[in-house]
Parts: sequence; structure tokens; C-alpha cells
Amino acid sequence: MKKIFSFILFVSLLLISSCTINSKYPDDLDDFEANIDLPSDTEADISILIPGGNVNETSMIEKAIEGFNLKYPNINISLGYVSVGSYENTVRNQALAGSLPDIVWTNSPDFYFLVDKNIALPLNQYIDLSEEAGIFDLETDFYKEYFDIGSVDDKHYVVPRSADSVVTFYNKKLLEEAGVNLTLIENGWSWDTFMDVCLQVREYLDSKGHTDRYVLDANLTTWLSVNYPILRSMGADITDGTGKLTIDSEETREALELVKRMLDERIIVPTGITPGSSFEAGTSAFLFQSASVSLFAERKELKGNIDIVSFPLIGENPKIGTGIAGYSINSASAYKDEAWAFLNYLISYEGQQNMALGGLNTPSIRQDLADYTTANWGEGYREFNLDAYLYGMEYKIAPDFFQYYDAKYKSDLDLALRDLFNNVCNKNKTIEESIATAVRDMEDALES
Repeated sequence: MKKIFSFILFVSLLLISSCTINSKYPDDLDDFEANIDLPSDTEADISILIPGGNVNETSMIEKAIEGFNLKYPNINISLGYVSVGSYENTVRNQALAGSLPDIVWTNSPDFYFLVDKNIALPLNQYIDLSEEAGIFDLETDFYKEYFDIGSVDDKHYVVPRSADSVVTFYNKKLLEEAGVNLTLIENGWSWDTFMDVCLQVREYLDSKGHTDRYVLDANLTTWLSVNYPILRSMGADITDGTGKLTIDSEETREALELVKRMLDERIIVPTGITPGSSFEAGTSAFLFQSASVSLFAERKELKGNIDIVSFPLIGENPKIGTGIAGYSINSASAYKDEAWAFLNYLISYEGQQNMALGGLNTPSIRQDLADYTTANWGEGYREFNLDAYLYGMEYKIAPDFFQYYDAKYKSDLDLALRDLFNNVCNKNKTIEESIATAVRDMEDALES
């Protein structure tokens, strides 16, 4: 009886929390009047929630604040921090307590949580007013694709701070030792070429007795920006566009066969095995990642030995993983206009240049700052192939299947897809078992 009572109490508290958070955030988030004409002497205290432990994010936001305060010296901005691993819980708890900052860092797909809870303010009014005033043109001044990633039903909820894309980091020194022809590694290279190089490296590592080392740090089992594009490249998808699940398909099997081959050839590490190598340590040849070169270039084990190239193109309809990291406005903020003024500065020419000085070394969201040989985001790293980040814009894809489902299902669908690849990388599980588990978990998620 005590256990039953505890369970009922737990469920009741969950329901109360859900009602409470929604009561704090109005149903009609468009019911406000945006103002972009703030006097320079506007006074306000606003706050920004950013990822904790991310030195780069902190330094570049501080640079943006520094420049912003030259325009609005009386708008004081403070920083709060969130652990990415507990993002939803932290945001939910702060929203319940009424202490959530005015501006909230988010990414894809986490922004769907903000949308589901009515936390993220639709930004269309501000964007429309800014375009009417000639401040910017969304279509021509920016890579609009990234604004679209942060949209639901034609409403923009996120201002992306940069144009993020998965690229392939590679260790030139290790590849040269393996006798690889480095001219093969160029933007637009195919998956077949990539695999041929991987097999050559595998043979070299084995010849040196490094049988416990793996060729590729794929980020395959934990990151939708890698595994979802692989599915889509092979013609597979989560849904048919109506919400009906379509993951159990021959196209999915073909995509997973591609993964199984990497597993069988010992290109990637099996689930549950601790590898004797890593790209960061200089002992793996490749890494799929969207981070700035600056994150790795100065490491003692890698300095002078790495470069980047585009993600390998798979098949006849290739996809390259992309996403956003950026900022939303808390719809319960009393300082929406001031928050927009800061975000507007963030994506301005000056703001992007200042953020780059603070460590934003991935491509600017602005098209007029695409040239890394002159724009600040390339400063210090212009000898690298930074064109790789912007290569193949027509191939870029985010986890867009979430748009066909209520945002409350986001976390469970995300987990089910990652578990699909985690299971496929388990030598004790077959492709059929992995797909069956994914279907079950996704159906359970949508019925909850």
C-alpha cells in the first residue's frame, strides 16, 4: 500500500508541475507588442543562461556583451549556467521558480522542449520589424537554413549564433605514417574513398601491434548529427511526414549494414569496449565533429598535425549533419525588447566579429562574413581547410523529423534513435534485433 501511495503521489506531483509551468507561460505567445526602437539610455538588468564549463561560449558571449554595452551602457547583463546533460530539468525548474534568465541558450533538438513548454518566445515580430527598418534581410544577409532549423510551423524561436556543420577532422601525421595519399582527402570526397583510407590505416595500426586502436571516433551512437544523416543518405527516415513510423525499412537496413561494416572492419569501436585510442590523444585518424578547429589545434598531441575536410558523401543522395546552437528569449521575461536588442547585436556584423575575437571560430551565421581569410572567425586558423564547414550547403540536414511530432516526445525519440545505433554497434545484437527494439521504443514513446 505504501508503494502504491508513493507512486500516486509521484504522478500527482508530475501533473502539478506540468500545470504550474504552463500556467506561468501564456498560451498565446504572440500576444505582445514588439519594440525594436530602444533609446541608447535604456535601463534594464537582464540575464543569459549559457552552458556551464564551456570556456569558449563564456568568452564569446562576454565579448558580445562588451560591444553591446557600447551601444546600451545601462543594460546590465549577467550570466547563469546550465549543464548540457541536465538541460531540461534545469530549465524546467528555473521556469517553475520564475528564475529562468531572459535569454536561454539552446540547440537542436533541445529547443523543441522550450517550444513545448511555451518557454521560447516566437521571434517573428522582431524579425519582421527589423526587416522593415532595414536592419537586416533574413534571406540575403544570413544562412537562413539555420534560422529555419530553429523554427516550428513557420515561427522562429532561436537566433543561431553560428553556422554549425559536421566535418571530418583528420590526423595528417598518422595518415602519412600509414602511407595514405593525402590528395584523396578533399571536400566532397565519397564514403567509398573514406572507407578505403580507413582500411589502409587499419592495416597500418595492426602492423604496428595497435590492435586495440580504432581508426574513427565517429560520435555515431550519441549524436543525431551523425547517425540521422547516415540514415537519410541511404533513403531511410523516421517518419513518412505524417507521423507514421517508417524506421523499419530496407533503407534503414542498408544504412545499418554500412555501420556493421565499419564495426566488422574495426574502423569504429564496438559498444561496451574501451578503445586504446582517441583522436584527441593523437592515436585515431579521424573524428566526426562540428566543433571549431581551435578546440584541437593547440593540443600537444595534435599541434601541427591536423586539418579538416567535409563529411564523406554517402550514395546518390548524400546528407551532411548540421544543427544550431543559439539563443531564445524567455517568453515570461519582462525585458523581451532588451533581450531582442542583444540578440540583434549578436548576429550583426559587428557582433559576429566581436564574438569571433572571443573564440567563435566556426563559420559566422552571416553570409558577408563567409570568407575566413578576412573574417575574424578564421583568425589564427587560416592555414586550415575552413571551407569544409560551409561545403555542400545543399546537403545539410538537421534532425527534422521532430517537426512531425509533439515536442514532448522529443527526448524519448532522440534516445530511441541513439539506442538504435548503440545496439547496432553491439557485436551481440543483429540488425533485425536493433530495428525491432527501436520500433518498440518509438511506439512506446508516442503512446506515453
